[in-house]
Amino acid sequence: MKRTLSPLLAAGAVAVFVSLALAHLPLARVLHYATFGWSGDLRLPWLLPVTVAGAFLYERLVRGTLYAAARARLTPGLAAPVVAIAGAVLPSAARLLLVERPPAPFILASLQAFLVASLLGLGLCWMALAAGSTLPCGAAQAAIWSAKLAVAVNYRGGVVPVMELVGAAAASAGVALVLSQALAPHRDAVMAA
Repeated sequence: MKRTLSPLLAAGAVAVFVSLALAHLPLARVLHYATFGWSGDLRLPWLLPVTVAGAFLYERLVRGTLYAAARARLTPGLAAPVVAIAGAVLPSAARLLLVERPPAPFILASLQAFLVASLLGLGLCWMALAAGSTLPCGAAQAAIWSAKLAVAVNYRGGVVPVMELVGAAAASAGVALVLSQALAPHRDAVMAA
């Protein structure tokens, strides 16, 4: 990937992405839909460093290698959604295994986790495309995964999962907005195809 983004803009994109992706937590708390505190998981001290390293490696494999291969083979504009959907399988499965599951039926919890991971993946693909690197994506993914591991969320009803889904969509839209100038040549290639 060719680098087209300044480090300051990349950091801004990461900050917007992470803020919007995790905005459902304080919002749910303010609206009294959820309470949260630190996770009591005894695996946390060794799991967090593994999560951070795993996020950077995962982003290198998915947004780096897989995305580059998909961009070479697919019609312009189709690679990002395909990679976002393919890349959502492992994070959603890990989330269901490592993070305490909600009291919803397994199929609903699985679908919600998959949709959130897909929407976040789309924003991460756009970030990798604009930055020409997977480092900003790894930083964003590491922050989100670490927060989901470290914060125990207890919520009532189905509002918080919907808020998380909306936050994931907003995070992707926020990245597209922040990086609109850097993504302009790629957008033109999509329109020309």
